[in-house]
Amino acid sequence: MLDTYRFVKMKKTNITFFLISLSSLLFISCNQQGNQRNTTNQSGPAADSVLNNKVDNLSATDLHELLMLSFDEDWMERESDPDLYPDYYGGSFIDNSGTFVVAVTGAPEQYRKQLIAVLGTDNFRVERVQYSYKQMMQVMDRIDAFLVDPAIPDNHPVMSHFAGAYPDVMVNKVKVMLTEVNQEVINAFMKDISNSPMVVFEHGEIPELF
Repeated sequence: MLDTYRFVKMKKTNITFFLISLSSLLFISCNQQGNQRNTTNQSGPAADSVLNNKVDNLSATDLHELLMLSFDEDWMERESDPDLYPDYYGGSFIDNSGTFVVAVTGAPEQYRKQLIAVLGTDNFRVERVQYSYKQMMQVMDRIDAFLVDPAIPDNHPVMSHFAGAYPDVMVNKVKVMLTEVNQEVINAFMKDISNSPMVVFEHGEIPELF
């Protein structure tokens, strides 16, 4: 799985942390788009068969691109904006078998037909989750705001131990990485940033910068 990183610089410590944004983990190739356009310019049963085969065999990256474009044509510029994502959308990823998976907050059958219309294929899986991607990104925004707040002292428990954070769509949680996971740091995070039940804490190290 590919990850795109969003950088947040802490003003007081001048340390950059990686905040993983899953919405851009996949991308579409211009060559594939061009090939599909060339195919649609053909006509006749043979061309229709080729086109249908291409639709059935769209890669997970293609499907991700189509889904994101259905949210907004400028999704790449807005990928960290919580308002980009509809309330039902819980994220998307590739499972261990290589299948494209769309997570939804409602009943999967409620959204499957809608997603088939958007993606032009039924070659994907839909699974139900508790939290929307919008909700997870709102928590990420609160983390960002805390990290760049000049009023926060360097010795704040979270500032002292924060190693990164990202929305993990496969477990439907925002994972906060800490160099030391203890109750003091967790309580400080819940008090000053977010006490959302979607946040989980894990041990992690500050990434080396090259």
